[in-house]
Amino acid sequence: MKDYDSHLDGFRFSATSAGIKRADLERLDFGLIAADAPATAAAVTTTNVVVAAPVILTRERLQKGLCRAILVNSGNANACTGEQGIRDAIALTAEVSSELKEDPNLVVPLSTGVIGVPLPLERMKKRIPSLIQGLETGSAKDVAQAMLTTDTHLKMVSLKAQTSLGWIRLLGMAKGSGMIAPQMATMLAVLLIDARVEPTFLREALHSAVEKSFNSITVDGDMSTNDTVVALAGGSPQAQTLESRDRAAFSDLLTEACMDLARQIIRDGEGATKAVEIRVQGAQDTASALRIARKIAESSLVKTAIHGEDPNWGRIVSSAGAAGIAFDPNVLDLFIGEVQIVTSGTLASNDWEPAAREVMKRREYVITLDLKAGQAQGAMLTTDLSEEYVKINADYRS
Repeated sequence: MKDYDSHLDGFRFSATSAGIKRADLERLDFGLIAADAPATAAAVTTTNVVVAAPVILTRERLQKGLCRAILVNSGNANACTGEQGIRDAIALTAEVSSELKEDPNLVVPLSTGVIGVPLPLERMKKRIPSLIQGLETGSAKDVAQAMLTTDTHLKMVSLKAQTSLGWIRLLGMAKGSGMIAPQMATMLAVLLIDARVEPTFLREALHSAVEKSFNSITVDGDMSTNDTVVALAGGSPQAQTLESRDRAAFSDLLTEACMDLARQIIRDGEGATKAVEIRVQGAQDTASALRIARKIAESSLVKTAIHGEDPNWGRIVSSAGAAGIAFDPNVLDLFIGEVQIVTSGTLASNDWEPAAREVMKRREYVITLDLKAGQAQGAMLTTDLSEEYVKINADYRS
């Protein structure tokens, strides 16, 4: 059930401009989320071998399952910056912990932006007192704005669920538009819940939610160095701990929020005009279905056909066959939206194309491939590949 109130008991927010990218002092690019007391915490981070300094520090500090504050910046990824990058991340979080009178290990950094450039450390340090002061009046929307890079709009979600303790509430925010690929996308996401849970359960629930959402989207097949999803549960000293019988409701709430934010990322994909679900069913197992769906979703030929509203079904079937999963092409069915294109491996009719083109004019639709080899299914969310995507990334640093 959706609840669009952006306030959440136990958490405070602040954002400011630190001129991190192009010394732009008009743009919010530095944000802080602070819990009133250490919250239960968990994170899922990039699987890229090249890992940014803030990811290294966040992984290390969240091992104990507690967090008091999240410091986030856009405009600079603090990635491929060596030991200096680690020192800078430690220095910034130390400034925050000092102001909050908290253990530095309970403050984690999140960064996104250009890779390979050192943070403007002194400029950022000077803005931390303003961030602390802003916690009294700041908003979650300001922090969500400060996270953005090439995004065109805010990505937020507010939900609630009924438990034996009453209603629990979740507030989430994310950034992500390009370098979006499975295992995770180039994105930051923060999920805040006003009830406390055990750290081990939170980690399990978050990993499950991420697998069904952020790990099932792709814009361009590129994976970032900074991908991080952090969940904090119970930011108030009075926050109640959920009972074991409420765990299913908690997990469902977390998954719904992640899926909502993942769809928002796809809809805002760089240069994207379409958001399309690639659904593979009738597979022998889920892993096979997901592998085929991913192969189709990441195909440049399929994505350009989606952009051109061209129902070139041969590209879809060919991409499926290139996934390395054995199936019988002579039995498969293919649908674009509600229009059946292929039945038992060949064209279903002679008049399919006009109807399929009409479906592809929609902003969102589903492409369904039925392998007829089993009962398993899997899906990926993808976008089209447009000229605008090339323009955005051709001059990303300028």
